[in-house]
Amino acid sequence: MSQTKILIIAGAMDVGGIENQLMHLIRNADRGKFQIDFTTTMSHPFYQDEIEALGGKCIRIPATEGRHFIRQCKALYKIMKEGQYDIVHSHELFHSGMVLFAAKMAGVKCRFVHAHNWSDDDGSGKRSVVRRLYNTVMRRWILRYGTEFCACSTPAGRFLYGDKKTHEANYHLIFNSVDTKKFIDCYDKTESGEFCEEDWINIIQIGRFSTIKNQLFTAEIAQELKKRGEKIRILCAGNNGNVYEQRVKNEIKKRNVDKHMLLLGVRNDIDVLIRKSSAFLLPSLYEGMPLVMIEAQAAGLPCVTADTYSREVDFGIGYVQWLKLDQSAAKWVDAIKKAVSMNRADKSAVVNAVEKFGFDSRVFAKRLCDLYTESINR
Repeated sequence: MSQTKILIIAGAMDVGGIENQLMHLIRNADRGKFQIDFTTTMSHPFYQDEIEALGGKCIRIPATEGRHFIRQCKALYKIMKEGQYDIVHSHELFHSGMVLFAAKMAGVKCRFVHAHNWSDDDGSGKRSVVRRLYNTVMRRWILRYGTEFCACSTPAGRFLYGDKKTHEANYHLIFNSVDTKKFIDCYDKTESGEFCEEDWINIIQIGRFSTIKNQLFTAEIAQELKKRGEKIRILCAGNNGNVYEQRVKNEIKKRNVDKHMLLLGVRNDIDVLIRKSSAFLLPSLYEGMPLVMIEAQAAGLPCVTADTYSREVDFGIGYVQWLKLDQSAAKWVDAIKKAVSMNRADKSAVVNAVEKFGFDSRVFAKRLCDLYTESINR
């Protein structure tokens, strides 16, 4: 039996929530049945070595900025045509319209698209006329050239496809997932060493530095913690080196909160950092279905989060406080203090929630692989 050849288009395949999710797919897929390749806009992305070790390829394509939009479209067409892929799976929000068009022109039979966000706002609250026109055209192309429509949450699906599509047979709601085993198997493990001083309580925020992830507001929260004399500090793990991160660093210096807000950069020990923390913080402007919040709940952490994304991510065991972003930093600190006063969630309740909602990476991979097989056999 020949392998089903799948091409995944998901930006750079560097560190990030969507990329982490897709790595669960290739790690858990049957390599005898599926050949899974990825495109990347980077010369050597974070996950390239692991992808190649798992039998996949990382294929370089131009980025989409400006005139490179057309160049990328041509590059994708050539890759799809020459690679003779059975399935193309795009995770590029509205840009998926162009990806699916290229796949259709290249003769790819099965064209999957995946919705991961319920907004594309850059934080300014404004979209140019060109941007709105582009989104309108791309949505039409997505609906015209896509064959299978996936979404990580109900709001994400409605945002990208419209409400009508979410009621059709080729729409699939597939919750994001994490490798819950590494959290549940180590549920009662006590960590030591870095960030384990007895006089500090850690809360953790995970995510790339961007307006959307809202670390500038985190600095306000840190200032309120310091003002109250709380020995609670925020560990911020995520991509570093960009302009927004420098703004955050300047804000930390301005507010003099360097002891209450620590920037850790990219880490490969997120599960350990979570176990060293007493609560989880997520004040994002929007998310599709945040993987990091699933990880935090899988480790039993109380969560303090913005109410700007789907409640479908909530395990339903009473460990999530939903706050509005227009509430003051003082209100957020009140919620944080309540969170750190709680014990970790009961392990059995966590295990039951993971099984009930399918938040485990193996469930996610099986669901997608089953859909791939079904689409090929139609």
